[in-house]
Amino acid sequence: MSKAQIITDLEKYIDWVDSLQTLSEHQANSPYREGKWSPKEILMHMAEWDRFTVDERLPEMHEGNVLTNVPFEPFNEGAARLANEKTFEETRIYAKEQRERIITRLQLIDETDWIKEFKIGNHSMSIKQYFADFVWHDSHHKEQIELVRKDKDIYTDSK
Repeated sequence: MSKAQIITDLEKYIDWVDSLQTLSEHQANSPYREGKWSPKEILMHMAEWDRFTVDERLPEMHEGNVLTNVPFEPFNEGAARLANEKTFEETRIYAKEQRERIITRLQLIDETDWIKEFKIGNHSMSIKQYFADFVWHDSHHKEQIELVRKDKDIYTDSK
């Protein structure tokens, strides 16, 4: 996957987030499956990873650097708590803002730096690989949110 394709896919995410304005607040707060996150929690989870990546990861993604692993559970739990302090519209806007920040930063990275390797813990990767994984992560969570959007009979405001 090229830098241009990754950036295009990250930009498509913004359009998709825009499309979520059709979800009601009730739908946005309904888990996609029993015991799972709601669309609002998922979107905040993604936005917080975007924020963390642009603020903490990207500045350190240099050849030979070793970045520390992040404890996923506490990080994700914090994102879910933050989602529950906001409306879905606030969460949606925040998600777009964070993704736009990433895209802006990625566009500034020279092609030669795009493939240089660094480590997260013991795992070697490049910026290109990191963001190819990001695109996969987006797709995974978009599918979960789409389950709620498609199941309008179950997730109506009257229930």
